[in-house]
Amino acid sequence: MFVLAFAASAGAAQAADPPAAQAVPARPASALQDENLIVPLPAGFKVGFGTRQGQMQITEMVPAGETVQDWSSMVTEQIFYGRRNEDPKTFPTALDAGWRRACPGGSGQELKNVQENGYPVAIWMFLCPLNPATNKPESMWLKVISGADSLYSVQYAYRAAPTREMIPPTMAYLRQVLVCDTRAAPHPCPAGM
Repeated sequence: MFVLAFAASAGAAQAADPPAAQAVPARPASALQDENLIVPLPAGFKVGFGTRQGQMQITEMVPAGETVQDWSSMVTEQIFYGRRNEDPKTFPTALDAGWRRACPGGSGQELKNVQENGYPVAIWMFLCPLNPATNKPESMWLKVISGADSLYSVQYAYRAAPTREMIPPTMAYLRQVLVCDTRAAPHPCPAGM
């Protein structure tokens, strides 16, 4: 399995901001240091886009042969540097308001509010019956992790109405997404990374 690891240490949050739209390469998982977001690259996917602008980093992954403009499914990773120990429901709650404005009949719903690897986690589902921008339905599952250094978000979206068949692999994927810290025993990083 290919894994993308993104460092989000306090030092990274305080570093000078890189120029807008700078490409952000993933670090090899073997180079874990401080607090890290571990995001598996789904089978058959490629990194389609990555950048850091100010205190936010984004990476978008799409199926091979698709683009970030024209996709059937997409995984989006975001790191909000410096947003330490934030309630993980804050981001999806704000996203829900914008989602409903952008999509008539759209909805967001919290599915879980749990602890994983010692961090608070919120998992939400967002549905859009017909996105006016694409004329297609969209379904999205979101996992937000509140770290000691930053706030982390991973979305798995489909340009399709939700089906029962989507849910097990999507939730299995989101279970693999985690934050770990090489400095803190309550947040261990996976062995071999």
